[in-house]
Amino acid sequence: MAQQPDEKQQALQALAAQIEQRRLAAPARMLLEAIGPLSFLASQAVLFVHPFVPSTRWRIYITALTDESGWNTLYRILDGKEC
Repeated sequence: MAQQPDEKQQALQALAAQIEQRRLAAPARMLLEAIGPLSFLASQAVLFVHPFVPSTRWRIYITALTDESGWNTLYRILDGKEC
């Protein structure tokens, strides 16, 4: 289930909006910065978890984070460098 670039971007922006709404942007940026060098391993962990997640909105977010670029894009969105 591959997402189009626009769908992936929208999913990551929606996830960032949810993080910011809960006032967790700063901790999320710190976490994303810490796992930055391990983003490949993080994407592999997400691929492992993907089948266990029920068909909810979380599946869209997980699909968007199945590659390294998704993690980097989420960080840039939270950091305000990408809209």
